[in-house]
Amino acid sequence: MIIGIIGVGRIGNALIKGFLEAKVLDEKQIIANDRGDKKLEALRAIGIQTGSKNFEVVKKADAIIIAVKPKDITNVLQEIKEYAQDKLVISVAAGIRTKLIEEQIGGRVRVIRVMPNIACTVRKAASVYCVGKYAASYDEETVRSLFEAVGTVFKLPEHLMDAVTGLSGSGPAYYFFIIKAFAEAGVNEGIPEEIAIKLAAQVAIGAGKTVLKETRSLNELIDMVRSPGGTTIEGLKVLEQGKVAENLREAVKRATTRSKELSK
Repeated sequence: MIIGIIGVGRIGNALIKGFLEAKVLDEKQIIANDRGDKKLEALRAIGIQTGSKNFEVVKKADAIIIAVKPKDITNVLQEIKEYAQDKLVISVAAGIRTKLIEEQIGGRVRVIRVMPNIACTVRKAASVYCVGKYAASYDEETVRSLFEAVGTVFKLPEHLMDAVTGLSGSGPAYYFFIIKAFAEAGVNEGIPEEIAIKLAAQVAIGAGKTVLKETRSLNELIDMVRSPGGTTIEGLKVLEQGKVAENLREAVKRATTRSKELSK
């Protein structure tokens, strides 16, 4: 299978790196295009074929991943619609609904919308997909094989995709922010910066893996670490007083709202 990728910005480039690292695709199975010549030069340097026009990518590919900014999606669809009728179109553009893509391309084009995140570079992405009106079961199998190679994949109804964008699509930035704050706190207490960053990152990895493997609730896991009169409970008091949980919920809510705005 030849996969065409239109747009090799942050997420498009991350997907390419993840696919190659996972060996789910090799360089000869990818053809890409982007408005940035330097990005394309970098891809050609590692053996990936590039096209000078988006429709050239579509003509040569069996499936297309559209990874452009939402504001550019209509122009891209108009350019490729003549050649995309019998192809699987996978969109990772935030806020763009499958119905819009189906209407723009026309016919019975098979569309699947995916919201991955930047962690596909290290094959630890959290991806969610929903299917368009004409997508077949074998199209889902294609999407799952690609995105499971770079992380974990879930299927949800499309009306939840904006919330997914706000939670897991934007989520890595929230965790980077938290890790940065933890590391700075460690430095303030005398820990060398390089070690403080690694400690904070490893704590995030360990906590996440514990949640995924344990059957106990999150409150029970918190109680595993928190003990009366201990150190953890003092830290948790500060987080509660600072309304950290409330602020994180608001962050996801605002990102979700922005995703809905992008679809209009």
